Amino acid sequence: MSRWASIRRVLRAALVVPAVLAAAVPAAVSTAGAADETVFLAAEAVPLNPENEGQVRAGALLYRGGLAVRSPDPRFGGFSGLAVSRDGAHLTAISDRGAWLRARIRYDAAGRLSGLGDGRIGPLHGRNGKPLRGLNADAEALALLPDGSALVAFERRHRILRYPAAPNPLAARPALRPAPEGLAGAPSNGGAETLAHIGSGRLFLLTENLRVDGGAYAGWIGRQERWRPFTYARSGGFRPTDATVLPDGDIAVLERHYTPATGVSARIALVPRNAVAPGGTVRGRELLHLAPSMTVDNFEGIAARRGPNGKTVLYILSDDNFNPLQSTLLLMFEMR
Repeated sequence: MSRWASIRRVLRAALVVPAVLAAAVPAAVSTAGAADETVFLAAEAVPLNPENEGQVRAGALLYRGGLAVRSPDPRFGGFSGLAVSRDGAHLTAISDRGAWLRARIRYDAAGRLSGLGDGRIGPLHGRNGKPLRGLNADAEALALLPDGSALVAFERRHRILRYPAAPNPLAARPALRPAPEGLAGAPSNGGAETLAHIGSGRLFLLTENLRVDGGAYAGWIGRQERWRPFTYARSGGFRPTDATVLPDGDIAVLERHYTPATGVSARIALVPRNAVAPGGTVRGRELLHLAPSMTVDNFEGIAARRGPNGKTVLYILSDDNFNPLQSTLLLMFEMR
């Protein structure tokens, strides 16, 4: 049995993921090292299924490698939003304690995910130019826009900030962007969990736990600072945690489910681009289901790109809740 499989068995036996349902209020991060700094990243390869390490197929996807990533930097962890460059060379992530991470993605000769390097980490700033702290720092969703700017959606203090175009927009001072009017009514820890640019200037926003219309999740389509509502159908107790647009224009929604009895599981649902319309209800078709027996944690970030072979590549990233018994996992899949 591999070292990773042994660790997974211990973690599953301990039921270490209760923080998934109600994460603690984001703690203040030390001001030491508040500037943009190099961060050491250590990555260990993980199988798709620790109990069957030869498994590479899951649902409609092909496993293309995964990493358990760790760092001694106290700001590392809690990653809730993810973006990957079009060439797959770099990733950007945001933390629910008000930090951003950038790193180079490494691949082996077969194009499988093999490591991370050249890591840098720094604080997200507020409109006053100071690093975000406490309740103001709970960043949950990231959208990099075609003009080089970035949007970040926050929980606790529900809002959207726009970081201006720059080589690293997240290191800049943001401005407030108009948010959907109904977002203010979301639960403190159940607000805007997904935010994606889906083309033609449109934004796709879903809440994690604002229920409408008999239990569906509240969502909005935004364009030119105007938001129009739609709903996302609830299925099997899963909650949306992130979304990304695919190269063909369809949308992949990352979802999470947790109970103390069954543990944490995750799935990716496909939403056809022509199914998203104001006033309607969107239902996704399952592409991937990661059961508790597999390599799974509190997945909250998803990104997509077109691979060199023309196929769609998906990445998912987990939020470890700054819990030493959880993991920061980065997994890569290819659509068959």
